[in-house]
Amino acid sequence: MKKAKIFAILLLVVMAFTSCISGTNVTFHADQEGAEVFVDGELIGTTPVTMKISNGIWEDPDVLIKKDGFKDLRTGVTKELKGGNLAIGLLLNWPALLWVYGPKANQHYILTPEN
Repeated sequence: MKKAKIFAILLLVVMAFTSCISGTNVTFHADQEGAEVFVDGELIGTTPVTMKISNGIWEDPDVLIKKDGFKDLRTGVTKELKGGNLAIGLLLNWPALLWVYGPKANQHYILTPEN
């Protein structure tokens, strides 16, 4: 009975952490304020703007930054190893290892003038 309680508590802890580790709130910045930011073809707002992006190792969002008078910038997001996710995956829940490499919380872009 005691093992079942410990297992249940560990399962609840893992579930709580897993929901927190699945994504990162990412803020997009550009050297030109008010640039439009598109993620995977969807306008999310103008810089600076924040969006939650998955930490899934398979995720690689397409980012497009647009502003009048500047060349469109098509790029991706800079990623980093998520140490907390790695620890949870190794210690408690191996599926959490699928969310160990996600976007950095702050993304910075430099736009090039058209002329």
